[in-house]
Amino acid sequence: MEIDIKKFTYVPGLIGGSLIILVSVITALVYQGTQGEHYSPLNHFISELGQREVSEFAPLFNIGLMIGGLLCALFMIGLGLYIKKFYSYIAAAVGVVAGIFCGLVGVFPMNNMNIHVPVALTFFRSGLLVVLLFTLIIIFDKQKKISKWMIIPGGITVLVFAAFLTIPKLLGYATGASLSVPDVRPAFWLNPFLEWLVFLTVICWVLSLSGYLMKRKNKIT
Repeated sequence: MEIDIKKFTYVPGLIGGSLIILVSVITALVYQGTQGEHYSPLNHFISELGQREVSEFAPLFNIGLMIGGLLCALFMIGLGLYIKKFYSYIAAAVGVVAGIFCGLVGVFPMNNMNIHVPVALTFFRSGLLVVLLFTLIIIFDKQKKISKWMIIPGGITVLVFAAFLTIPKLLGYATGASLSVPDVRPAFWLNPFLEWLVFLTVICWVLSLSGYLMKRKNKIT
């Protein structure tokens, strides 16, 4: 039986991306921090949603991240197989690493910072690399297997990833992945805000490509 590569790609992409958004929104709505504060992407890290004994629905968030990460890894495999180029296979392998480490963020929440921080950093760095690789592949692909319009979400995601990993350091702040929370939380905190921008843009990138492939399949069929 022949595998439908488009469907193999967009189904896990749509489900995985949507699942991560859903569990994040639900967990954030009921979140109450150690000082009784409500959750805000302006001054709370994403990982705080999965912090056991603080976040009420931490298990929901962490399990959703594990499942969503694995589904996104399948999406990366499908995308590489669909483009069917040597470099797309390399990008897919990097994407699998990013998806697995996204899931591992849920396995190792910020209760154990010694493991959580390197896991989160591996996700961010591999995430930046995979989006960059696939965006470059789309730019130079003469067969145009994916619309050049998909360069836009890819380019935006790469820029946001790079901003998160570099701007706080350039400004002399603690790195965005340190997750060290001060006693007095500022009303606006650059590090978690940039982290949330990464989260939103990378999910939008996955959903955009998944939606494009689903639309293309429906047109053909």
